[in-house]
Amino acid sequence: MKKVFFTIILSCAFLISSAQFTVVSSVSSPNDGESWELSNFTQNMGVGYDLNDKTMIGVVKDNDDYNVFARQKIKFGFLCLESTAEDMTENMRAGWGMYINIYKGLSVNPMYLMPLKEDEDGGRDGSFSIGLSYNL
Repeated sequence: MKKVFFTIILSCAFLISSAQFTVVSSVSSPNDGESWELSNFTQNMGVGYDLNDKTMIGVVKDNDDYNVFARQKIKFGFLCLESTAEDMTENMRAGWGMYINIYKGLSVNPMYLMPLKEDEDGGRDGSFSIGLSYNL
């Protein structure tokens, strides 16, 4: 039993030590009449975990709520699914984004997301955002 327990601990240690974590953030523009502040870059921060070379899952704090996301890297960017932690199927959004590398793991991520479910008016107004990410 000790060998099994030790093997599990050792396997988890190797999994964590070889993991690729990414810090992600969305940049929000200031309201009219306000100036740019650090909070514009840190308001929607989160952490992503690379499952393999092409797939990332993670969580982002969005004001008082938490959003979960999954990204699948493709040839010219990534496909993204994002939803709130509560009522996931009701609030799911899908979209496409790009990684524009700036410097050694730091990248800018323009992304367009559109809700999968229509709103009460029958529309699906998407949103464009610009984010930052850093691979640890």
